[in-house]
Order: sequence, then structure tokens, then C-alpha cells
Amino acid sequence: MTVQLAQQILFDKFQREPFHNLYLLNDVQPTTKKYGGTCSDKTLSYLEAAKSAGLDAHLHSARIGGKEIHRLVRLEIDNQRYFADIGNGWPSIYLFPASTPIEYECFGMAYRTQISDGVITVYHRKNGVEKQQMEIDITEKSDTEIRQSIANRFSANITYPFSNQLRFSMIVGQRFLFIRDTRLEIYSDAGYEELSSLNKSDINTDIMTYFRYDISPLESFIVNKKSAHKQRIALSHDQ
Repeated sequence: MTVQLAQQILFDKFQREPFHNLYLLNDVQPTTKKYGGTCSDKTLSYLEAAKSAGLDAHLHSARIGGKEIHRLVRLEIDNQRYFADIGNGWPSIYLFPASTPIEYECFGMAYRTQISDGVITVYHRKNGVEKQQMEIDITEKSDTEIRQSIANRFSANITYPFSNQLRFSMIVGQRFLFIRDTRLEIYSDAGYEELSSLNKSDINTDIMTYFRYDISPLESFIVNKKSAHKQRIALSHDQ
């Protein structure tokens, strides 16, 4: 199995499954992978697809700001180790090799890695500003422990950078779109655009207009999960 296959699955996921924090904002534990989500949800989706394609894939994690809060997938291909960062809100569309630093550009942004003392440091540049994005330990990590962290991610008193405002991002055609609260950021090789007047009360229409993505099934899923949770609480009180 090839790196190209792993990256094709990665790119397809960035196009079809949005990064969003709607589960977190609504305090809903997702039971499906088809509507995207934050790093945990998207990573589990990629892991399943990679394994179905015959790839040797495993859960992994990375540090952001020194905290082990980010999930990704470790791949073993032709006796080489790679990491797929599908759960990122940004379009990291190529695998990160464990043996060789890489640099690439996409949608007017740039990624590069440095490798030292068993750690891959990933840097991301947009709008002319580069920031360290994460640190990945190259040695394998416990699948069981990562799955436990994923299960507890909404109840472990973790404060995420996107805990209070809407985040929603996808690759759409030749552009990468990212909603931050009421601002839409549009990145492409042609340059950067910004719209700062999205309507929170009609976000469905904005997402359909700009992302060509129907968010209504996701919203229905969230409503049904919240309703079922309230019913369980009511029944427990009755008992």
C-alpha cells in the first residue's frame, strides 16, 4: 500500500467531512463518524477508512501548547512511519514522515516539519505568519489510552481553543474555508479573503452557500441525541 493512497483518503476526508465543534458546543457525544467533528471524530473516521483500504494504521496523539490534546493517525508504509493529521482544522493534506523533514504549500498556506530527538515539530504559515502547530512523538503510543482519552474528552476539564465559539472548516473546490464565530476566512493560491458578517441565527444557509454542505442532518443528529439524553435523565429521576 502506498503513501499516495493514504494521502488520497486524507484529501477526500478534508473535502467531505468538516472540522467543526458543534458536538462540543452542544455537549453531545457523537456515535457516528459521518458528520465530521473535532480531531478525535475525524481521526477515528480516517483510521477506519485507512484500515478498510488495507493500510497499517493506528491511533496516535500530539502536543499542542505542551498539552497532549490532539489526535492523529500513525501509518506504517514500506517499513517507514508516517502521520496523518486529518483532525486538524487546517488542511494538512500530506503525510508527515518520521524520517525526513518536509515542506509544502497549499491554499496559500505552508507547512514544514523539523525532526529532532524523536519528535516531529510541525509549523504552519498563513497570511505571512508562521506558528508552531504541534509536536509529534515518533514512538508509538497506546491505542487503548488514546481511545480512553477520546471517550473522556468532553468531561476531562479540558479547555480547547474553540470551546466557546463556532468553528467549521473544509476544502471546497480550490479553496479552504474556515468559519470562526461570525467570520469566514477563505484561503487559496490566489490570495486571502474574509467575510465578517455571518448570521449566527442562519448559519445553515451560510454553510450551504459557501461550503456547499447541508448541515441539517448533523443538526438533527444533535437534537435527537440531546432529546434522548433528557429522556434518560427523566427516567432515572422517576426510578
